[in-house]
Amino acid sequence: MRVAILTETFLPQVNGVVRTVEKIIKYLEKNRHEVLLITIGDGEECYSSTQVVRVPGIPFGLYKELNLVKPEDELFAKFLDNEFMQLPIAALQSLIPSSNKVVEEALYKFQPDIIHLVTPVTLGAVGHYYIEKMKLPSLATFHTDIAAYAPRYQIPYVENIINVVTKMIYSKADRVLAPSPSSKAQLEGIGVENVGVFGRGVDHKLFNPSKADKKKLEAYGLSSNKLTILYAGRLAEEKSLEKLVESFKHLLIKYPEDIQILIVGEGPSRIDLEAALAGASNYAFTGLKTGEELASLYASADIFAFPSVTETFGQVVLEAMASGLPVLGFDSPGVRDLIEQAVSGFLADPKVDYLDTVNPLSFIYNLEALIKDSAWRKKLGDRAFAIAQQRSWDAILAELVGEYEILINAANKKLLRA
Repeated sequence: MRVAILTETFLPQVNGVVRTVEKIIKYLEKNRHEVLLITIGDGEECYSSTQVVRVPGIPFGLYKELNLVKPEDELFAKFLDNEFMQLPIAALQSLIPSSNKVVEEALYKFQPDIIHLVTPVTLGAVGHYYIEKMKLPSLATFHTDIAAYAPRYQIPYVENIINVVTKMIYSKADRVLAPSPSSKAQLEGIGVENVGVFGRGVDHKLFNPSKADKKKLEAYGLSSNKLTILYAGRLAEEKSLEKLVESFKHLLIKYPEDIQILIVGEGPSRIDLEAALAGASNYAFTGLKTGEELASLYASADIFAFPSVTETFGQVVLEAMASGLPVLGFDSPGVRDLIEQAVSGFLADPKVDYLDTVNPLSFIYNLEALIKDSAWRKKLGDRAFAIAQQRSWDAILAELVGEYEILINAANKKLLRA
């Protein structure tokens, strides 16, 4: 099988989408399928054994981690330099299939059996152009709920615009896969049809409680004896980390000798978060961590706190669960599909916290409950570990390949009938 993957984001960016694409590529290679990856922006031209083709891009002002395909028409490209013009132009770019010399050369040389569009936006529209032209089956996977970020930018009707565009983009694909039942329901709620679930797995060998080594905390200026609250992930505005910081500062007043917080990750919000914690104590930032170091930090903590309400899945939540941690998150899409309330963790009420933008009441209440009861933490962590053991990357990726095969077979039958 020859699979062309078109993804709006890839290395050197580090996020959940990229990590999932890496898993897909390695699984396909291991099972002797051929892969071509096409993405936007600068970077390496090879990943593992897979060729990476890179299309020139322009950063999207509303969401800096997303690049827009730079139009080949220079006059059109100049409009995208203006952030106020980016949203309407990006919407048009996303909806109107268009050619691209770099993509065309790569696809015709590779001759794929199927095209997989990862969070299709402007590169997705280019992909659709060649899906139609080459008469190929297509699958689109939903990873990033851009509409959920919209309220932060306070632009009238932007959420509605994004939802309309999202529906129109995904409706062009032969099959759509969402990462969780709740994100599937979101897509269906805006009118997308033929939606299935492509979940996420976890590396049980890497992420597990045996990696605990509390002495590692001392390397970051923390105590090996205090209860450690951990966050891991992107340090970005849409992760709502101000809720976690305010919760920690509030509880530190009550438990000054007992608790500390470790924030693992990197991103544009780090400076603001460091400033917010500057007057406090018992905290540390590690920067980006991966592999064994990340696994050890997970397992050495006591509570995983995840305040984001914009997740379509929450890969770090699953990694924390596999590491034996009870998880505190918000009752929001993606996260609610992983956490069993009062069984493997707690789901705070976002309606309570987000009506009051200063006092994260529900998050504080649930975090304090976990801090106060060590026996309950252990029970919740054990259940979280058991749930995570049921999620295998190999099984989930085999299902994805099964989706490819169904689409390819259907396309071949259609060609034979023609």
